[in-house]
Parts: sequence; structure tokens; C-alpha cells
Amino acid sequence: MCQALMEIMKPEIDKIVNIAVLQERERVEKETAERVEKENERKIKETTERAIKAAVKSLRRFNASDADIKAALIEDYGLSEQEALTHLK
Repeated sequence: MCQALMEIMKPEIDKIVNIAVLQERERVEKETAERVEKENERKIKETTERAIKAAVKSLRRFNASDADIKAALIEDYGLSEQEALTHLK
């Protein structure tokens, strides 16, 4: 009788298992995509920071004024005036 019941219930059990597997796969894919996006954002931020530091260093070598450097950072990197000033220190 137990075997007969299992045979009757198998399609429903398989359906439930498949739904659970799909939901878990979607959850894992979403978490993975979020992790990748955060990591990419972190790398972009680090790369931008290095580029800004290099730009400031290069402009200072050519005796650019702080005002000129600030203007270049605002224009080239889309920084606010306050953000640009933090890079001049």
C-alpha cells in the first residue's frame, strides 16, 4: 500500500521538488548577481580613486594651481566641488 501511495503521489512530489529547486536557483542567481555588482562597483571606485590621485599628481608636476586642478576634477570625473577639494589635500 505504501508503494502504491508513493506512485500516486510521485507527480505531485516531483512538482513540489521542482518548484523548490527553481526557487533556490533563482535565489542563488540573484545573490550572485548582487555580489558581482557590488564587487564591480568597488573595483570601479578603486580605479577611479587611483586615476584621480594620478591626475592630481601629474597636474601638480606641471605646476597647476589648486583651482585648476579642482576644475579639472569636477569636469573630468564629475565630482562635486567638495569632493574635488578632498583630493587636493
